[in-house]
Amino acid sequence: MNLKNRGALITGASRGIGKAIAESLAREGVRLFLTARDHRRLQNVKQELDSHGATVGIGEADLADQKQIGKMFDSARDFLGEIDILVNNAGLGIESEVVNMSSDDWDRTLNVNLRAAFLLSKLAAGGMISRKSGHIINIGSGASQTPIAGFAAYCASKYGLLGFSESLGLELRQHNIKVSIILPGSTATYFGRGDPAEKIKSKPGILNPSDIADSVIYLLKQSEVAWTSIMNLRPLNLTGGRK
Repeated sequence: MNLKNRGALITGASRGIGKAIAESLAREGVRLFLTARDHRRLQNVKQELDSHGATVGIGEADLADQKQIGKMFDSARDFLGEIDILVNNAGLGIESEVVNMSSDDWDRTLNVNLRAAFLLSKLAAGGMISRKSGHIINIGSGASQTPIAGFAAYCASKYGLLGFSESLGLELRQHNIKVSIILPGSTATYFGRGDPAEKIKSKPGILNPSDIADSVIYLLKQSEVAWTSIMNLRPLNLTGGRK
């Protein structure tokens, strides 16, 4: 895929992995529509990218709310014209043992991490099918394959996202559309507990958000006949960290 002037919708783009993906795509000349819950952070990202000449639209949305998803998608399509790339990155992890977890927390986790990806993929795929082109990239987790005590809802959502991605990919490949899922290991973000800088200090070999962004670019620039459906991305955990 020639990335220049393509249109991309990225969720969870106000910081961390989503922001890094937005920065990398902007450097490739991709036109962006970014969404997250925090308008102030979104505005800061937009201003930063605008200063480098990027074309960026933003829209605040809570991805647990189906109506907000639809409204946000319409805004993205109005701004971009065509959505060639969809990156389902937004994620929520609530730590709780199953016996203590509320049904509201369970539902919110599944809605943000899995249902939103389904709804946005369904909306984006229609236009992609008509153009016989497009790429949907879902950001999964090591928890898509590995259980974690205290994060049953998160693991359920990420296991589900893996199955959804693989099935959707088989449905859309006949239309020349790729669906990929990246499964990152430990990454220095605000997800979970702690500050990214502190995580790097305690575990120098941890992945950076830019590593996941680099992987997104790799997937988008693959040969048109090559389709990577699952990408496992693990930290090498080099002693002393990066050079």
